[in-house]
Amino acid sequence: MSSLITLKKSFSRIYSKYAVYINPMLKFLLALIILTVINVKMGYMAKISDGAVVLMAALFCSFMPMVFTSLLAGLFVMLHFYALSLETAIVGAVLLLLMYILYLRFAPKEALVVLLMPILFVFKIPYLMPIAMGLLGTPFSIVSVAFGVILSYLINYVDANKDMLAEVASENMVTRLRAIIDSMIGNKSMICMVICFSVVLILVYVIRRMSFDHSWKVAIIAGAIINIVLLTVCLLGMHLDYSMAGIMFGTIFAALLGFVVEFFAHGLDYRQTENLQFEDEEYYYYVKAVPKFGSEKRRRAASTSSTSSSSSKTVRTANGVRRTT
Repeated sequence: MSSLITLKKSFSRIYSKYAVYINPMLKFLLALIILTVINVKMGYMAKISDGAVVLMAALFCSFMPMVFTSLLAGLFVMLHFYALSLETAIVGAVLLLLMYILYLRFAPKEALVVLLMPILFVFKIPYLMPIAMGLLGTPFSIVSVAFGVILSYLINYVDANKDMLAEVASENMVTRLRAIIDSMIGNKSMICMVICFSVVLILVYVIRRMSFDHSWKVAIIAGAIINIVLLTVCLLGMHLDYSMAGIMFGTIFAALLGFVVEFFAHGLDYRQTENLQFEDEEYYYYVKAVPKFGSEKRRRAASTSSTSSSSSKTVRTANGVRRTT
């Protein structure tokens, strides 16, 4: 554990010192990965699938806010849809417009969540997103996760039926449009995935907000278990096209990545927990203070623990504050 703490502190120190260089590099890599996966998964428009175009777009994203990366990725998706068929572009445009009107205009940073979901589906670990957003987001993050799942299934449907969608006969236009809409509305697998991810996200959020020790770790484990249980019920009860092995291994790997997120975003040392009491004329305040790993407070506590008494005591100060250790 001490080596991990040292590594975390080293990363933090390096990042704070060279953030002006690291941030553009991270934005460049993220944009490059997202645009490359979109082109590999779709690739219907050859002009924007060119490597030089992707590199230039990613380089431009490195100097822009993260919202711009989301907008550019959405534009790439729409251009690929349009290159395949007008009907696909219409459905994609309506979906992206609904996303913006209903939620993303209020939380533009979560547009990245929508676009990362298809990437996670490609790597077979979409289960990471509800756990991560339960740890870092809010209950409203359900909207961005749900839209991300819908977009992922739309991309998969288009890829599986690209020959039918690419037909140019005008009399088939309404038929193709109806087929796309019906495939989304009647997709039981997609609906089950949305419901399951919503339950997991809410569960992780509720548990990690609790004040007991290691609540974040318990939230990750509980979310992973519920994810496996719910998807298994859908698999067996509705005979859906899920892979049991994929659910198990994907969820376990997502949970391990969740622990990495917890360590870098939370990382509390519960061995140095302090219980504080504050009093004023009307209220008593009971506060539980848990220092982060490697914090100055933790080091001071560790240095004084050898000289302090093991019994609890209460100290009352002049301004009416009492401290219990």
